[in-house]
Amino acid sequence: MTTPHQSLPPEQQRPLISSNVSRPPFVPQQSPGVRPYAPNQPQQRSQFSTQGTQHHSPQQQPQFSTQGPQHPPPQRPTHYAPQRPQLPQQPLGTQPYSPQQPQQFQMSSPSPGPPPIEQQMKNMHIDNSVQKPGRSKRVYATGPSTPSPSTNTQPQPINSLSQAQPQGQIPLPVDLTQNAMPMQPIQSMSVQDLGPKNTPLGLPPRPNVKPRIDPNQIPSPIPIQEKDQELYQQPEYYYGTCANDTLPLACTDFKTLDQGNCNPRFMRLTLNSVPQTNDLVKDTGFPFGIVVQPLASIHAEDAELPLVPLISETSEPSRCSRCKGYLNPWCKYTEAGKKFVCNLCDFQNVVPENQYCPIDMNGRRMDTESRPELMFGSVEFDVPKDYWNDIEPKPLHHLFAIDVSVNAVRSGMLTIFCQTIKKILAKGAFPLGMKVGIVTYDSSIHFYNLQAGLEQATMMVVSDIDDVFVPISNGLFVDPMESSSVIQSALIAMKSTGGKVSIMHTSLPSIGSGILKNRDDPKLQGTEREKGLLVPQDNFYPQLAAKCVQSGISVDSWFFPPANTYIDIATIGILSAMTGGDIHYFPNFNLEREGYLVSHDFMHVIVREQGYRAAFRLRCSNGVTVSDQYGNFFMSNATDIELATVNADTSIGIELKHDDKLLENSQVYFQCALLYTTVQGQRRVRVHNLSGSVGTTAHPVFKQADLDTSMNFIIKRTITLSAKKTINDLSNELDTFCIKILTSYRKFCASGATAAQLILPESFKVLPLLLSSFKKSEVLRKDPSLTFDMRAYSLRKIKNLSIPGTIEWLYPRCIRLDFWLQQKDKSRTPLERLSYDRLESVGIYWIESHQGIFLWIGKDASADLVQDIFGLSDLNQINPSMNQLPVLGTASNVNLRMLYSKSTENKPYLPLLHVIRHGLDLEVELSKVLVEDETFNQMSYVDYLCMIHKQIQSELEREKHDVVISAASYWAYRY
Repeated sequence: MTTPHQSLPPEQQRPLISSNVSRPPFVPQQSPGVRPYAPNQPQQRSQFSTQGTQHHSPQQQPQFSTQGPQHPPPQRPTHYAPQRPQLPQQPLGTQPYSPQQPQQFQMSSPSPGPPPIEQQMKNMHIDNSVQKPGRSKRVYATGPSTPSPSTNTQPQPINSLSQAQPQGQIPLPVDLTQNAMPMQPIQSMSVQDLGPKNTPLGLPPRPNVKPRIDPNQIPSPIPIQEKDQELYQQPEYYYGTCANDTLPLACTDFKTLDQGNCNPRFMRLTLNSVPQTNDLVKDTGFPFGIVVQPLASIHAEDAELPLVPLISETSEPSRCSRCKGYLNPWCKYTEAGKKFVCNLCDFQNVVPENQYCPIDMNGRRMDTESRPELMFGSVEFDVPKDYWNDIEPKPLHHLFAIDVSVNAVRSGMLTIFCQTIKKILAKGAFPLGMKVGIVTYDSSIHFYNLQAGLEQATMMVVSDIDDVFVPISNGLFVDPMESSSVIQSALIAMKSTGGKVSIMHTSLPSIGSGILKNRDDPKLQGTEREKGLLVPQDNFYPQLAAKCVQSGISVDSWFFPPANTYIDIATIGILSAMTGGDIHYFPNFNLEREGYLVSHDFMHVIVREQGYRAAFRLRCSNGVTVSDQYGNFFMSNATDIELATVNADTSIGIELKHDDKLLENSQVYFQCALLYTTVQGQRRVRVHNLSGSVGTTAHPVFKQADLDTSMNFIIKRTITLSAKKTINDLSNELDTFCIKILTSYRKFCASGATAAQLILPESFKVLPLLLSSFKKSEVLRKDPSLTFDMRAYSLRKIKNLSIPGTIEWLYPRCIRLDFWLQQKDKSRTPLERLSYDRLESVGIYWIESHQGIFLWIGKDASADLVQDIFGLSDLNQINPSMNQLPVLGTASNVNLRMLYSKSTENKPYLPLLHVIRHGLDLEVELSKVLVEDETFNQMSYVDYLCMIHKQIQSELEREKHDVVISAASYWAYRY
């Protein structure tokens, strides 16, 4: 069987390539300040090995011995100063493939499975022969000779990356599917008696701790993140989208050079080596999908997306006449440039005469360098009137609907919104061209005429809220530089323009259309009926949301209920969920404590990149198709996602499936297209392209699996299912998901390992930790203090998180401040694992989580350092209720405020600052983010890992038993 490419004359053939090899070099037009490209730099690779220890006592707790890494871990000043491992180098693409071994933990247990954890712990002992001196005994695992998703190849300097386009002649890629081997082992674990546990203040005392697995020796995301960030930290290094075979981690700060595939911030696959068949997907247990963030923010040094202008007012962007895919760098030209072959459906399209250009000997158009759509993986097209949907595009209209009831005034909500709007006006922060209007409401609706010619704004009141209308047509929306009834009036006022409505709620709708009943019942928590309270109580609000989407109007909901007041976010919040808007929730709002949070979030909503009247579609090449979609949006048909507004934070998960077997050694292509209107009123299509190689066996699939993207995808899918399944069911499915992947890896990539070994793939070695953290989150945990409103709010918020936001939410960053403030290089932050046992009384820690930013001050911390940060040396004098850092002139105070500013910039939700004095203040909220500890009746990370290992052993024994029974049945039937 031949592909259209193979049927071309030899001089026009261009081998299909993998995204992990360089494309033919040619020098494009350079952007200002970008140096010319040069051949790829050699890569630095490193590897490590582990040797396990066998045990024969049936009831003996698994003993773990460690062979130190070949390269020393990073050193800090007194504790931390990272060093790059220096290994022999070899040019990119020329190094022979070196097999990897799986990460393994030597674990002994009786057949068919290990005894309970308590019994296993009984006979554990300390093996001091393998321990290294020092406070923290971390494993700094360095990568093997072949890169994996968590052990990246050396990033390339900008002058070493070639802008080789898919249009040219390219050498055949290395066939990874033939040589792929299991991942390299990380250190096996040793046993350590940690003594009595510390207990966060305010929680029940923990029982005496028995000896257990040394948590320092089990996988942690910290050394992985530190190493990946170190690789891309040097200013001259860029990630080439086609030159590197592994992606930077989602949380890594990296610069990108678009070589034909889009920036990873826009689109990432869960499996970068696409399984050849659907059976291979099932065998590995991986989620097969893609996560798209079409308007994602990019690095400040990345090039802006190029704009492809219209050739004429009636001309359209070049597209495939069969699948409607847009022309991109992966299309091939034939017949001297008269036709192009679509990379998505392999259809030959005739090139219009006014767009014809001859091709060179490599099959590239002679004008490639002047055609952005043939050079870059991400572009924007101006579109003609045919794309307007019969409505002329206009600048974005933003209506602020403000509650002016007694509760709103008393809480300070009205004050902070008025102050914030005035602040935005004074700064001129409203995007150019945006129109704004103001409506207030209590028992009636008040419209304001804000025309520039008036000496003072006029107000008109509509008292009949059961049959609302808009009393003014001109003056409601002006240039800022010169509850359900409210939504319905906004729908009337903005029907011809579309736009955004920001509405503030302080109570459950009790009058007018859309009245809701109070269905709050704490007794239903943890029961089968709980999931019914997380969906709308009737169809009124979903139907209203559908009308808003049809008119191009999105709704941002801001909730400010008084203490212990139910506001039914599950019902009202569906307006935001279906229209692409945001939800903000501030129960028992206090102006002094949380006013700056509202101001930050509101400012972010205004100034971020956004558009409206959007339609989104993902197209795939032959053999792969879309199965399902997850996110906050509306769908009127099975293919198009409709978004009344789309912004830089909008994230969509798309599940994929096979409809045919993929060709070996071929490429799979994906293209997402977003049709939208900009804030300035321009109708455009933004296109992102991505390619991936085909994996024929489980080895390359495991090797190039992306854990960060997979977790984002799984969380989106789990939250979507929360309307139909209980928390227990969802939690059990996550356990099954983890067991399936690790069992499959054991079967297909490490079948020679003994039953006592826990084998973890390098790319997914922290999967149990992230799943354990997810189960402890406000989405799935069983917490009587967690209200239905808070859970519904969390479901909507987390479902829309980006991939970096998901990882930051699952495993927040914990910085040892007293070390960081003393070191000279502030670009490297000494990170600590999230366990209360790690917090030393002499230290000061900074934890950045979505639940809050925690500044934990040890009772024995340096008085001089505390004085420099707070201006006070006595912990008793520090105000634990402060919500912002004091402004002092000391170096430590300045650096800490800079850290706070950098960690919160561009965040859609600003977390509240919590100052916790060790031994003086309650630490209940802090314990919720210490995800490696046992919390909310969920196992600690160590115990969860042991449980997963036991289940894997049971699954292997079951499969072995099934094979024996099947063989016996076969021979019994035959004879």
